[in-house]
Amino acid sequence: MKVKDLKASSASDMVVKQILENIESADLKPGDKLPTQEELGQMFSVGRSSIREATNALAVMGYLDIIQGKGTFIKSKVPVPPQAKTHLNRLAEGADLSNLIKIREMLECSAAEEASVRANEEQLATIKRALNKLEECRENVSDFLQCDLQFHKSIASAANNNEIGEIVELIHNTTNDNFSVAFTTSRADNINQAIETARRAYIYIIQGESKKAARALRNHLSIAKK
Repeated sequence: MKVKDLKASSASDMVVKQILENIESADLKPGDKLPTQEELGQMFSVGRSSIREATNALAVMGYLDIIQGKGTFIKSKVPVPPQAKTHLNRLAEGADLSNLIKIREMLECSAAEEASVRANEEQLATIKRALNKLEECRENVSDFLQCDLQFHKSIASAANNNEIGEIVELIHNTTNDNFSVAFTTSRADNINQAIETARRAYIYIIQGESKKAARALRNHLSIAKK
């Protein structure tokens, strides 16, 4: 864990900022145990009250688990830090859209493979509900696109990688903003193909067929690419 000198008026705010920077840079990883409050106070050269305020704030924000008698741990699933979101937004604004689609394809196919081997019953049920909703929205393209996004995010969640879901949502919104007319005039057969390929991806995920699940999801995404 890296520590810089604190020069702000609020020591607890700067402790929060530095711990978030360590999470974003992967110097602190999911499941890592933080040093004790006394040790953190020595590392940051601040009082224990500032450390306590900072760790409590990070726990409320969803980054830390404070377990009585055991210590303070980085959560296994943490939100995407605000700095990372800002950077991703800037990247998407100036990116070539075809490259964004390729990035999405690589991330999502990887997520489908992971979901095939890691998803629990509850996560599989969430994917199924998202798929059912997708089928229900076939008559309204705008609703269909939002349901499709939730389907993809449910797969990322089943892969225990919500960060992929965040990136997928950013790319989804960026492409929709640029091709809104093309999407809203999409032919019915494209929507039918999208539903069928999504269904295949779900079936392969529940069967644990990771490579087939990735291939089915790639076929699903190729419809939007066309």
